[in-house]
Amino acid sequence: MSLTKKGLSDSAYYLIANIGYKVLAFLIIPILAKSVGVKEFATYDLFLVISSFIDIIIVLGIDSGVAIFLAEADEDDTTLSFYYLSTLIISSAILFFIALILLIIFLFTNELFLLDREIWLYIIFYVFFNMVTYHTFNFLKWRAKAKEASFITLFSYVIGMLSGLGFLYFHKSINSYLQGLVIGLLVGSIVSLYISREYIFGFKLIKDYKSRLKELFAISLPFVPSYLGNSLMQMADRIVILMLFTKYELGLYAIIVKLAMIPQVLIGTVAGGFTPVMLKNYKEADGKKLIKNFFHIYLLLIPIIFLIGYFLSDFAVKLFGGEEYLKAAYLLPLALASILFVQSTQANGFGYVIKRKTHYIMYITFLTVVLNYLLSLAFGYMIGLAGVIFGTLIAGVIRTIFFTHYSEKLYRFDYNNMLIYSISIVTIAMSIFSIKGDF
Repeated sequence: MSLTKKGLSDSAYYLIANIGYKVLAFLIIPILAKSVGVKEFATYDLFLVISSFIDIIIVLGIDSGVAIFLAEADEDDTTLSFYYLSTLIISSAILFFIALILLIIFLFTNELFLLDREIWLYIIFYVFFNMVTYHTFNFLKWRAKAKEASFITLFSYVIGMLSGLGFLYFHKSINSYLQGLVIGLLVGSIVSLYISREYIFGFKLIKDYKSRLKELFAISLPFVPSYLGNSLMQMADRIVILMLFTKYELGLYAIIVKLAMIPQVLIGTVAGGFTPVMLKNYKEADGKKLIKNFFHIYLLLIPIIFLIGYFLSDFAVKLFGGEEYLKAAYLLPLALASILFVQSTQANGFGYVIKRKTHYIMYITFLTVVLNYLLSLAFGYMIGLAGVIFGTLIAGVIRTIFFTHYSEKLYRFDYNNMLIYSISIVTIAMSIFSIKGDF
């Protein structure tokens, strides 16, 4: 099999819709930052991080498991219907259990992780509607309906953003904007269920459903620690900041991280669009070359993006956050490099999937999370807010090296180890100089 026009066409639909979605998410940053103040922007940041964390728990990596199944074989509609509705039911049940736990907690307190009951209610609804849309998107993109699947993602966010901005205009509160986001995802989930109605009404238990689900969980669950690890690494910085500083410093950090996420989100969108193509063609020379070159280019972009961030930091932070956030502008290049290294696993590691040794991801991720927390706490205590991000950068570099090394042992793509080490050393050196102000 060669790289097909159909695969590339589907990837293009995915890229267009998701880039559009990410661009809108980026453009909303200056509006929120300048409308609600530093502390409320910190609330928005916590809302997104916690929602993302719960998303991972309720999805259980099943999206990746189903992707592997569908990449390896063409299933009939009955089996596909079973997978689709089963994933919706499983995720909904887990979220319901989480909601019950939160309900019990709020019988005894009015606040959890600095967020009140109202924000947590928005989180539950946001996660539920997002889960419906996400599962539908993940399913339809494998059923020659990439255009429809991509449309759902973009459409629901546009509705949510416009609703949120409308509410924000009348009430200058982050709660108002979050209400709009929830409404948008509600509309998106309804459209998702309508588009996939034939698979919902066609659901029935297949003969070997127990063994199918068992195999699905066996493949999917090992992905969860990796996904949780990425989320926990983001949360680790926030936890350390709240331990050492206040919600105000978290707000400053949040605007920097939102800006620093832009390159990673764009690259991640490209990676997500081409993942099905690469997985289906990893045995072919073109597919193997694509996988190797993608990771090499990813690494080379890190110091380049660092330098761009260094020279444009004041301008970018002032433009998107305002004068109040300018004192934290020096953190931008460091945050850019940190995020790109932490998220580098999205650009490699195909060996774990190909050989179905995804449990190795769990070990590496767990060690990295612990290391990240300890380094961020130590450096944060010694040199302040910059130290928290620097600790994450070091943990991200270590993760990239070990993650790539053991993936290559399972299935070789001939990544250039010297390139990995060189980029890591150069980036760390530039980060140290930028923190000291001597760069």
